[in-house]
Amino acid sequence: MATFVLVHGAWHGGWCWGPLEQALRAHDHIVTSPTLTGLGERSHLASPDIIPDTHVLDIVNHIRWKDLEDVILVGHSYGGIIITGVADRMPERIRTLVYLDAIVPEKSGVSAIANRNPERTAAFRTQLANGGFMVEPDLFEAWSDDSEHLAWLRAKCTPHPMRCLIEGVTLTGREAEVADRHYILAERNKPSIFWEEYERVSKRSGWQCHSMPTKHDVMVEAPAALADLLQGISAGLTVEG
Repeated sequence: MATFVLVHGAWHGGWCWGPLEQALRAHDHIVTSPTLTGLGERSHLASPDIIPDTHVLDIVNHIRWKDLEDVILVGHSYGGIIITGVADRMPERIRTLVYLDAIVPEKSGVSAIANRNPERTAAFRTQLANGGFMVEPDLFEAWSDDSEHLAWLRAKCTPHPMRCLIEGVTLTGREAEVADRHYILAERNKPSIFWEEYERVSKRSGWQCHSMPTKHDVMVEAPAALADLLQGISAGLTVEG
């Protein structure tokens, strides 16, 4: 039995992990999927003050107050930024980091998202200066091409705090203390910044890299297959894929 904490990406919420949670619990694992501040059922808490470090604190406190240890921390998309920050703050609680078609930040305070899209970032800064602070979801075509999945995602997704997409997370280097690291690529989400992340980390020692034949929302399109892969990771197996 392993303990999984699942961290969603931008515009999503803990709700997106529902089918995967069920599949992992069928393997007798402990699974939690908190929603980050300002999103999903916590969207009423949206404010201009939310930054990536706010979301890191969400997960740190979740782990601490639930007395979770030896955690397998899974971050999807933007959630990769957050799990890195969590590992920096409490590496002693984290057993494994799993980046699910996710961003892997390497420098404190530097946004990997903003660096890749300076024009959109400039537009966000203008909106912030004019009082705007949330970004509407607009990337559905990358998340799935199944009509039922898309209808569900459109019904559930909420605007995302804007500063989280243009500011970086605080890192001190302690995240490197978590040595067991995995990257799961969504093969059909191409081209994307996540292919760049996958190719970058796959050349490094200490990483195990996997892929799945889905679009970006792997946990929505293939929860059973993803649960099998995570089950293998939790068991310490060298997983093909």
